[in-house]
Amino acid sequence: MSALELSIKRVWLSVLLLAAVDTPAQLVKTSQLTGDEAVCGYAGAMRMLTAENVRQGLAVELLAGEAAMSVMTPLRFRVTRKPQDEAVDDLQVEHEKLMHVIGVRDDLRDFFHIHPQRVAPGLWQVNHTFTNAGRYQIWSDIKHQGTVYSFAQPRLPVAGAVVPMAYEKVPQLADTKAGFHITLTPPDKLVAGATNRFQVAIRNAEGTQVGAEFFLGALLHLVVIKDDLTVYAHGHAENHLKGDRDIFFTQVFPQPGNYKIFTQFRPMKTRLSPDEAILAEFWVKVRKPE
Repeated sequence: MSALELSIKRVWLSVLLLAAVDTPAQLVKTSQLTGDEAVCGYAGAMRMLTAENVRQGLAVELLAGEAAMSVMTPLRFRVTRKPQDEAVDDLQVEHEKLMHVIGVRDDLRDFFHIHPQRVAPGLWQVNHTFTNAGRYQIWSDIKHQGTVYSFAQPRLPVAGAVVPMAYEKVPQLADTKAGFHITLTPPDKLVAGATNRFQVAIRNAEGTQVGAEFFLGALLHLVVIKDDLTVYAHGHAENHLKGDRDIFFTQVFPQPGNYKIFTQFRPMKTRLSPDEAILAEFWVKVRKPE
């Protein structure tokens, strides 16, 4: 196994350990690649933590009152340094934003990617309307002093009638959204612990493959979540030329199982506002190494 694969595997194992024993992971450094990003999606060091368990160091806490379906809910995120509990404001821009918030319903049927704004020292807020009731897992991603932190927040209940949804088949390697047909091509053997290369193709209604423009500094944003919510990763396409049609990314999965991959992108010459993107969703089955 190469040094790069060992480094990536350590990052994923830290996420898995965090989910399994519910204690903060240790600082893990990822290897640098040519260009701006590491394979995991960010350059530099990363820390994966459970927000409510942080006793020392940087912390991000979700402050939210009662949430209900179809009602605008303010989500506040308090960034502090513990145990002093002092406000932290010197966040760094990562992919054009100072904070990225990713949320999914616990059945992985709802997804959102939003960006709070600073409203007071150490306090960030964004208003969000949940389209469905249920329990939501939320992660807050920030960068501070060259290190990217991802904090898993406590589950947030959203009141309302939970509508049962049809079972999603695994694997699911195609999606159609906003008149575009999107396909995900995994490697022939998709196995845990290895570096797996994926290809994404976007085709318009006529079947012509089209390129992508930049959305938040990347041709493709992707979020990978295991079906039991124990694994989370936020990554990006590894090619960096506007208009590229053959979009690709690589991903290491820490263990076998079913994973959902959420991708966000902007096809060339679409009439979307600067902060809008198309969301395509896929399922993959990761097998044990032979």
